[in-house]
Amino acid sequence: MSTATAGFLGSVAGALAVMVVVLVVAANRGERNVGPGSAFDAAGSAGVAGPAGEAPGRAPPLTGTPREQADRLFNRVMQSLAMGDSAQASFFLPMAILAYKQAGDLDADGHYHLAVLETTAGNYAAAREAADRILAEAPDHLLGLGAAARAAAQAGDVATARRLYARLLGVYDEERVRERPEYRDHAQILPDYKDEAQRFVGGS
Repeated sequence: MSTATAGFLGSVAGALAVMVVVLVVAANRGERNVGPGSAFDAAGSAGVAGPAGEAPGRAPPLTGTPREQADRLFNRVMQSLAMGDSAQASFFLPMAILAYKQAGDLDADGHYHLAVLETTAGNYAAAREAADRILAEAPDHLLGLGAAARAAAQAGDVATARRLYARLLGVYDEERVRERPEYRDHAQILPDYKDEAQRFVGGS
């Protein structure tokens, strides 16, 4: 591994904390709440601080479908990381991962959220599996490529990361204009994946 590549891997680790704020589910998807009768009811008495506007020591109100539960927990993890609250993020992270796994069939956006959460948890093989589910349906999907490449890079699989980042760069302009709902929801992260790919491919 080159010095440039090693330095890049370190920058990716830092980027996970810096960029989480742009990964929060977009307003058109809404602040979905965790529903009652699920594995996450115990969060209400966890004694952890909530994001701004929510009372410390209390979890979000418990309502919504299983997918809405998962999205709400995804938001909670990302917001906690954005605020630098690693303790709260660590508390809700396994709940969020489990929520997506229990939410039934996921669309590309759901698989992407799961890939981000698994990467944040250091579960790089699981993150690749989630991202690969996107790519199985759409091989040029930018979020799938970005999530898979980042997980491979973090796992030290430089050859796979280079291949995925190079593919992302090759299809970026054509793919970016596609009317995919998840591209609208995560519009801010797409240029960051492109920049990340350029740094990795150029420094490998």
